Amino acid sequence: MVADPSIRERFIPIRKADLVDGLANSKMVTPKDRDAFLRFSTILNSLFHFEFHAKTETLKENYYPFNPDNDTVSLRHVSHEARKAHENRLMAAFKEVLNQANYQQITATDLTYAMNRESLFKINLLVDFEDFENQLVFRRGAQSDRIKRRKWLFKEETLDITVYDRVALLIKYKDESYFQARGRKDLNFNPGTMIVKLFKNIPKGDLEMLFPNAQVRMKLKDKLFMGGVAVGGGVTVLLKAGAGLVAMASILWLMTRSLVASGGKIPPLGPVEISGMVGGVTALAAIGAFLFKQWNSYKNRKIKFMKTLGDNLYFKNLDNNAGVFYHIIADAEEEEFKEALLGYVFLAETQAGMTAAALDDAIEVWVKATYDTPIDFEIEDALGKLKRLKLCEITGTAETGEPIWAAVSLTEAGERLDFLWDNFFQMHAPHV
Repeated sequence: MVADPSIRERFIPIRKADLVDGLANSKMVTPKDRDAFLRFSTILNSLFHFEFHAKTETLKENYYPFNPDNDTVSLRHVSHEARKAHENRLMAAFKEVLNQANYQQITATDLTYAMNRESLFKINLLVDFEDFENQLVFRRGAQSDRIKRRKWLFKEETLDITVYDRVALLIKYKDESYFQARGRKDLNFNPGTMIVKLFKNIPKGDLEMLFPNAQVRMKLKDKLFMGGVAVGGGVTVLLKAGAGLVAMASILWLMTRSLVASGGKIPPLGPVEISGMVGGVTALAAIGAFLFKQWNSYKNRKIKFMKTLGDNLYFKNLDNNAGVFYHIIADAEEEEFKEALLGYVFLAETQAGMTAAALDDAIEVWVKATYDTPIDFEIEDALGKLKRLKLCEITGTAETGEPIWAAVSLTEAGERLDFLWDNFFQMHAPHV
């Protein structure tokens, strides 16, 4: 798979350590400032880590009433109203963190595309979205891939597909009353709970396989194939068993007439009649065995499809439920750090300052030239972080009317971050 140059993602696909090292050894950081820059990077990373720890606790606390994997005891009773409040806070917090991790929400149009498109794994799936009270589907990273697959017996086709690097899924099931009203029993999930999953390398056309209530349905060609086999086999069985069935039917008809004519006396059966009856019973057994074989073949083919689905999901699943929060939080923390670091370094390089548009272009050009990776840098988000940390400010206005931004010196930036770190907690008694 290769990155699609036509798709510029907000996601910065560079390891945090590699980015720090690349900037530290670039022309934008002088050798005498390198140690100070590395210290600045360390404390900046620590600040974001501390801030995201609070977000992790928020997600965990609000997920607790819905977590199907709970293994702790709680004396707290959660009312229906409180559960709904927890759900709303969780959905809002998770969407915020996914956005900070540079995930993009998958639209209803994308899901419809997946439902209508033939699966790459030769499986057709049906998803009943009515089972869900709430859902979130986000993705990050898009790669283009070209695959070959067999279409008919000896014919191959080449497909150009889009593959999402990461797909995050959150689903809140409806309450038990919904499933009881529809006679749904033997559910493989707990009604009213919420599942969270994270997957990798998911083809855009196969998004439906990620939903936990996906049901395998056979394709038309599979139904025609099985139907053709069944009809052909059925004709053969009927031809072989036809004589026995006709003989048994004739004997039963004669016996019925004799029984009526004799006033209810069962006529004796001779060797010929007994042989005919045995042949008829044998024919019925053959037809029954054939029908059972066809039903069993259908069930086995469906099991085979389910195994194909399970095998694919097994190797694509990265994390589940509460574990997904830790994964996404780590991603968000890195993305926020990388955006702030890039914004500060490029802004600090020029004494005259830069407009947001010029800064955006400079960063995107450098990343493409250095890492051969096109990105859509979130300049407004980066400047917002730097402004909040008091690492930059507006110093003037360009001829275009755009504000000019300038960064504080590296020494002053380090001092300001150190002050923020030292004052996260004020536990000491005030001086008198």
